[in-house]
Amino acid sequence: MTPADRLETLETEYLAARGARDRLDVARATGEADPEGALEPAARVASDAVHQRLSTFLPSDEHDLAADDLRAYRTIRSGIVAADEYVLPVAPSLQGGDCDDRAGWDAAFAGGAGALREHTEACFGVQGDGLPYGGRRLTRLQVLGRLAVEPDPDTRMALFLALQPLWRTMDGGSGGRSPYRTLVREDAEAWHAGASPIAVNAAALGVTPDDIETWALTALAAWRAAVVEPARARGEPATEPWDWWWKAGAARRILEPIPLESVVLVNRSWYASLGADPAALRVHMDLEQRSGRPIVPTAFTTFGERPARRPDGSWSPGRPTILMSLTDGGIHELEELVHETGHAVHLAGIRTRPAYADWPDSDAFIEAIAEIAALDILEPAWLRRWLPGLPEVPGGTAIRSRYAEVALDAAWALFEIRVHATPERDPNEIWAEITSTWLGIRAHPEMAWWAIRGQLIESPGYMANYAIAAVLATALRAAIRSEIGDWTEGNRDWYPWMRAHVYRFGLERPSRDVIHDLLGRSLNANALLGEIARAVR
Repeated sequence: MTPADRLETLETEYLAARGARDRLDVARATGEADPEGALEPAARVASDAVHQRLSTFLPSDEHDLAADDLRAYRTIRSGIVAADEYVLPVAPSLQGGDCDDRAGWDAAFAGGAGALREHTEACFGVQGDGLPYGGRRLTRLQVLGRLAVEPDPDTRMALFLALQPLWRTMDGGSGGRSPYRTLVREDAEAWHAGASPIAVNAAALGVTPDDIETWALTALAAWRAAVVEPARARGEPATEPWDWWWKAGAARRILEPIPLESVVLVNRSWYASLGADPAALRVHMDLEQRSGRPIVPTAFTTFGERPARRPDGSWSPGRPTILMSLTDGGIHELEELVHETGHAVHLAGIRTRPAYADWPDSDAFIEAIAEIAALDILEPAWLRRWLPGLPEVPGGTAIRSRYAEVALDAAWALFEIRVHATPERDPNEIWAEITSTWLGIRAHPEMAWWAIRGQLIESPGYMANYAIAAVLATALRAAIRSEIGDWTEGNRDWYPWMRAHVYRFGLERPSRDVIHDLLGRSLNANALLGEIARAVR
């Protein structure tokens, strides 16, 4: 066999190995039964087959491969190692009792950064799934959702303080030691050396880490100009942290309640109108916490099966799988589900050779793609079409509610950058400084309320992706509209166009090249600034 023939066989085996690992990971994440215990051995056998096939390639064989074949071969070599090591973001089982157990924390600190991160993430998931309040237990998302609709300030404060187990877990639930600050010190050297996740993402987008910090600051400055400074001019006091979601949630209060079944139905109808019916694309949605399903610290979407070309030349969309915990319904959960479904239809739209059948090389690009449809939620015209019968939401109110989340994400992005730049500083002080300066929130340096996002432990640097994604998504939306027109009422050209120009590449093309082709220019924050400015109308 020639090297090219062996590569063709290798790609087939690689796709099978990734599929076997996908099925194992999803079974673990969903708590699905595997009565014969066949999934883990199957994944191991399939991975071993790829490693064995790779061992037959000699260094000299690389000279006989065409340029794209050589890149595919190298992608497989790195990809199979990453696949063997990757663990889905599902909280691992706790060891040594509950999260107040001192011995368990002692063992986690003694075990090094990996053990500490795993234990903290597990406790964050456990605590966030059952926060005690008023004689019952609420999830983290339930608490944040209620802060947006609870009219009594004292009750909002009590709800907000119900989040304290999360920040004690991340910043001080271990007898005075801080897991987060310990991990920041561990990571700081790599961040200073330019090896931070933010630097890696910036390179994938063709920008610099300084650009990303500038975008975060620019978005925050736009929010301050559009929302904070006018409020100060009216003589309004600084916003207490527990009142942030209330002030940002005016549109959500107008739109409540939206039953859970309507959330699921509207999400499917919306994507179907764009030519991307989740059922037709075999999207599997595991949306409710239940006995036997491991705790999901943050919503996520993954491959259940990889897209693949069938023998007749048509394509299977695979089986994209969404894991999240919907609870009360409402517009916030609709936004979350639309975002995750954006990831799912992206995965279903990959059309490339097996070596490249994976997420793109930039997490920020991935998040931006999911926001292209999600940013329509709360637009008055979209609400009239897809949630008819609900009260009208004034345009400025809707935009403030939508972009308040973007502003808060930008604050978290800046927080991560500054915490890792100055690990000797108190994170509480950094967070108080950022939120008081840019968001108009009263400083409370005695509270570690920054510690309510699991990504800070699970994936350091990931919060910046949401801030970058807002810049990128608003720019991409404008470019896409210029090509296919508006899609508020539905537009079945949307998904075929997105598949052909955005989704299909996987790892085939660098994200920066896809972005440049779509925009025809370098990336900037102008579109986002224009959107935030609408908040004053």
